[in-house]
This record gives sequence, structure tokens and C-alpha cells, in this order.
Amino acid sequence: MIYSFRLYLRIAFQNLVIHKARMGLALLGILFAVMSLVAFGNISDGLKKQIENEIDKFGKDLIVLRTGIVHVGGRGTHQFGESKTLKLEDVNRIKDSLSDVVEAVPFFDISYPAGYEDKKITVSITGATDTIFKIRNLELVMGRYFTNAENLNAEKKAVVGYKVFDNFFQSGNPIGKYILISRVPTQIIGVMDEKGTDLTGQDQDLQVYMPLNTLMRRYSNVDYIKGAYLKVKAGVDLPQMKQKLRTFIRKIHNMKPEQKDDFSIFTMDDVVKTQEQGIRLVSVLTIIASTVSFLIGGLGIFAIMLLSISERKLEIGIRRVVGSKKRDIIFQFLTESVIVALVGGALGVAVGFIITMIVSYFSKLPFALYLGNILLSLIISIAVGILAGIYPAIQGTKYEPVSVLYG
Repeated sequence: MIYSFRLYLRIAFQNLVIHKARMGLALLGILFAVMSLVAFGNISDGLKKQIENEIDKFGKDLIVLRTGIVHVGGRGTHQFGESKTLKLEDVNRIKDSLSDVVEAVPFFDISYPAGYEDKKITVSITGATDTIFKIRNLELVMGRYFTNAENLNAEKKAVVGYKVFDNFFQSGNPIGKYILISRVPTQIIGVMDEKGTDLTGQDQDLQVYMPLNTLMRRYSNVDYIKGAYLKVKAGVDLPQMKQKLRTFIRKIHNMKPEQKDDFSIFTMDDVVKTQEQGIRLVSVLTIIASTVSFLIGGLGIFAIMLLSISERKLEIGIRRVVGSKKRDIIFQFLTESVIVALVGGALGVAVGFIITMIVSYFSKLPFALYLGNILLSLIISIAVGILAGIYPAIQGTKYEPVSVLYG
């Protein structure tokens, strides 16, 4: 039995080498099907890891209150209109009145041009109280955070994102130096660690943080805020908390029932859900594309095996004359079709792995290897090889040795 199997394998690989061009075409469909399954499985796994990492950084129990209408989509959040009705006092009342809110960080954000010597870029500036760094899990690579005293005194201090530091100072030390933000000299006291784009779609490395009072009084001259980060107690039901918060804000703003909200409330779960919906949609499309590729690959192997049997009538006849049974002929050609499919599957796994590494490198996704998809792909490849080889193998047993040898 083992000898026969070895013989089948040897003949199958010899046939694969001899007819490598046609076999290469036959296995392309399997290769593309497995490649897409493996690559997408790995990349989607990397995306999920990245989302989990971002949620950990942002905080699982964090609710974002923002003025105006905010659309939460798969590519982050998008602002549609703003309101000037939210005040600092409102955030204080929220924290004092809603017992489940353990921390409230009001913020005001805006984009301004920033410059140092002859270099200029546009940065996103967030003014907030000093607890913003703790609630957003923001870490520094150098310098320090601003303090509550600096916020109360409206001092012109700034903690800058990594790209801001890199654009203005390259590898130099920026601590204590002044950059111009909206033409106002601002002292750099800290540089944040490289973070990339967060779940809301904002590039954290082009961000500048400064005391809330400084930004509101000295740069923007406003008496309202753009929103607040609200950290709630662990285990609190976030949808219920959002509703409770909405009711409370409408009450303190004396809004009538027919009036629409002039604010938005969302959590990181809302952002994640829309992103996961996008991943699921792409998963379905990938499965459909892979199914079609497997079908095309199976038809290719089927056609090549039929051609191969037609060309090897003499071989079949000689083997039957020297004692091979019909089942030997069937096993031989089934082995060949499975080997072709399996080689296509193995190449697909290799190409899918390379694509995963390239995508992970350029998009900075966490590298993930989804073994379940690899195993499933190889099993499907074997199944396609068997199904595509059954009919040609049976056809091979229908040749009579005498008629083949003398015909």
C-alpha cells in the first residue's frame, strides 16, 4: 500500500514537472483563491488587533460628548455643523450630577497654522484640562505634561505630537523652545510618543495639546467648548448611560421636546461596530471571490486531467497489461489532481503570507497569522482536487488494454 502510494506520488510529480506549463495554468485558480482567503484572513485579524489596541489606548469606559452633529462611520467620525451652547459649567454639572461619571475632561479643538523658523505646517490643537493625558492614555517621549496651575493661569505651553516635533526639529531637542501657533509664541514642554491615526480618524502625531483656558482665552477668544471626554465607572451600561446623559443635557439646556439635539454622544464601541461591519462586508466579498476562483481552478484541473488521460492511453494500457487494476488507475489520476490542487494551495498560502507582510509593513497594522484560514484553504484545495479528478480518473479505466495496445 505504501509502495503504491509512493509510486502514485512519484508519477504525479514527474507529470507535474514534464507538463509544468499546463499544470501551472491549471493551478492558478486555486492559487488565487487560497491567496485571497489567507491574505484577507490575516489582514482582517490584524485590523481587529489594531482596533483592540486603539480601544485600550482610548479607554473602554469612555463616552465622547461633542457639540453639533457627528456622524460615526467606518473611517472615523465626521463633524456636520457645530454649536456654541456647551459651556464649561455644563461639564461641571454633568460630573456633579451623574454619579456614574468618574472623570470629565472638557476640550476645545481647532486647526491653526504652526511655524518654526522657515517651516510651517497646519496642526490640530486641543485645549483641555491636565487630566486629558490620563484619560486618553497619552505617553511622552520627552519633556512633561502641562499642569492644572498652568491651565488656571492660561500659560502658553504646548505638548506636541511626534510629526510636529519631527517636522520642526528633526532629532534636535525642542523642550523649552518656542513655535508660533496662529502667530502666538508657544513654548514646547513635551513631545508625545508616535501614535498614528486613532479610531476617530484623527492623526495623533499632528496634534498639539495645550491648557484649555489658554486656547479659549489667548488664541480663540471664545466662552464655549467643543465637547468633553467622560469616563464612567467600569461595568456601566454605555447605551443606557448615553441616554441618561442626553436627557440631562437637554434638561440643563432647557430644550423643548420638538427641538433636535445640538450635540452628539458616542463611544468607541459605536466606532468599532461600524468598522467591524465594513470588515464583515469585505469578508463576504472575499469568500465570493474565492469561491469563484476555486470553481475556475477546479474546472482547469478537470480539463487538464481529461487531456492528460487522453494522451496517456498507452501508459494506461501497459499498466493494465502488467497487472494494475482499475482502482490503481483511479488512485493514480486522483493523486495527480490532488497534487496539482495542493501545490496551487501551498503557493497561494506563500503569496498570501507575502501580501500580509507587505500590507502590515506599509499600513503599520499588527502582523497576524490566521492559521484557521490556512488550514481551511488547504482542505478545500484537496477537496477541489478530488472532485475535479474523479470523472477523468473513471474515464481512464474505460480504456481496454488490448484495443489501446493494438489500436
